[in-house]
Amino acid sequence: MRFIQLIALSATASAASHRIDVGKSGLTFTPDSVTAAVGDTLEFYFVGGTHDAVVGDYGAPCTPSATGERFSSGVQSGSATNVVVNTTEPLYYYCSVGAHCANGMVAAINPAADKTVTALKTSAKGKTAVKPSGVYGGKFETAP
Repeated sequence: MRFIQLIALSATASAASHRIDVGKSGLTFTPDSVTAAVGDTLEFYFVGGTHDAVVGDYGAPCTPSATGERFSSGVQSGSATNVVVNTTEPLYYYCSVGAHCANGMVAAINPAADKTVTALKTSAKGKTAVKPSGVYGGKFETAP
């Protein structure tokens, strides 16, 4: 298991964990929308096929974000990756493998009310996903 930390944070009693199954029901992130606080952990479980999770911009679906809080899990299968949240700003992410994003494999962390996952899925249709250059977004560690 690998861990991604956007920033190193001390664990607090109030921090929550949010499980996100990647590929469990086909080309999906389940759930596809999570509300998370600073210090919460997003637990990505790559349980069905080969996928990744890449932060993109809402207005440019299937393309890695060029600014702001970003991460890329790298392509995985049968593994797990954790991301520690360091912002409550909306983050939108997608799977860059094959045509997964174009087929609606997108999701959100703290989505804005006027920028829904449903609308993002519609705007992603038919787009060619841009694969990031590698794993990034924080410190990676191998779990014991």
